[in-house]
Parts: sequence; structure tokens; C-alpha cells
Amino acid sequence: MKTRLRALIYALLALLVGGLAYLLGVGSFLGQRAEEKVLDASAFNANPAGPLQLVSPLTVLIALAVISLIALWVHGIARAVTVAVFSALAILASQILKDAWLGRPELIDFDVANTFPSGHMTVYAVVVGALLWALPSQARGVVMIGGSVLLGVVSWQLLEYGWHRPSDLIGAQALAVFAFAIATLVSPLRTRAVQSKRGLSGYSRVVSIVLTIAGIAVLVGSLGLLAYAASSRSDALMLASGEIAMVGVGLLSVRTMANLCP
Repeated sequence: MKTRLRALIYALLALLVGGLAYLLGVGSFLGQRAEEKVLDASAFNANPAGPLQLVSPLTVLIALAVISLIALWVHGIARAVTVAVFSALAILASQILKDAWLGRPELIDFDVANTFPSGHMTVYAVVVGALLWALPSQARGVVMIGGSVLLGVVSWQLLEYGWHRPSDLIGAQALAVFAFAIATLVSPLRTRAVQSKRGLSGYSRVVSIVLTIAGIAVLVGSLGLLAYAASSRSDALMLASGEIAMVGVGLLSVRTMANLCP
């Protein structure tokens, strides 16, 4: 029951964070103005190197298929189906929300299409979450570290190259956390003997604590930089504060998804 309660709390928090990111970043005058400054400072690049080049419908399908097979081999059919279904639903929901349900009100004279939530960020956040579910529990600490680095790099690229705004990335990661929280809620209850083996190992717990502290510290630091950027009216510092903040968001997202793993 503790696992279900934690999953429910995380699901509600993810909805709250995603909703606030949309309302404040996309739906408010100040949010649009701030994110306009971030985009203005970006070095627009339609063909960047690195992780962004790897995303396509085919590569996403292959990645999810491979991860599902790993889950089947390590944990069995139920885990494999759960990973495949909820990963696919999260990515599909990202596209539906962006293209059909969520609009961007024209509050300022800045004609940019809605990109909330980011599809690329959703894919990578979902891949990290799926790996946490698919691999053996002993590997979660390594996946948490690698996943945090990956999300940090992807976030930096998406902002630096002008593909997305900070709110888009927050919404995408909130969506991934929500998807795996719901997956935890609907997963079958285990016996007490099995439940005692669930959760994070000692090493993974240490990594989780470090990610939590680092994520909060990075977010606080980014807010300080944001305040200075606003006072100095520096678009470049606005962009830098957004990039730093998204590193913190990635750390906390990975930590949360790891704590949701059955």
C-alpha cells in the first residue's frame, strides 16, 4: 500500500507541475515574455549533433522494443507489457497534447507555434524510465546516473539550439513521471516476500539522495541566476539560467521515476 500511495502522490505532483508549467510558461504574459528572451538568445540549429539526431519514429520503436524484451527477460511478461504500453502511451499523449489539446494564446507579438510538451524530451524521459523498469534492480543506480546525464544533455540541446522553451521540457518530464506513476498504480500487488526485495538497493539509495540534493541545489542556483539575468536584462543569462534549471529538473525526474520502480 505504501508503494501505491507514493505512486498516487507522485502522479498528482506530476499533474500539478505540468499544469503549472503550462499555465505560467505558456499561458501567462510574463511566462511568454521570459521564454521569448530565452529563444532570442538561442543559437538556432536545425541539425544539431548528439542525442537529438537519434530521434525518429523508427528509432523510438526499436528502442522501446529492445527495452521491452529486456524487461521480458529480466522480469517476465507482465513487466514487459507494462513498460511497452505506458511508454508508448506517454509518447502518444505528448503529441496529442501538443498538436490538438493545448494551445498557445497570443499574449505577446511573438508568432511561435505551441510546442508544449516537448516530444523529444518526452521520448528521452520515457526511455530512461523504461530502462529503470526493465533492467535488474541492481543496475538502477547506474541507470539513474546515466539517465540524469542524458536528460541534462538533451535539455541543454533543446534550449541552446532553439527547439523548445523551458516550460516544454518541464511538461514533458512531468508527463513521463505521471505515466510511470500510473503504471505503478495499476501494477499487480506482490506478495510480502517479493515486496521486501523491491525498491532501491543501498547504492541506489545513495544515488537517489545525491540526485535529490543536487537537483534542489541546481534549481535554487538557477533561480538566483534568473533573478540576476532579469535585473541586468541579459537574454544570454536568461538562456543559461533555463539550461541550468533543466539540469535540476532532470535530476529530480530521474530520482522520482527510480523511486516508482516496482
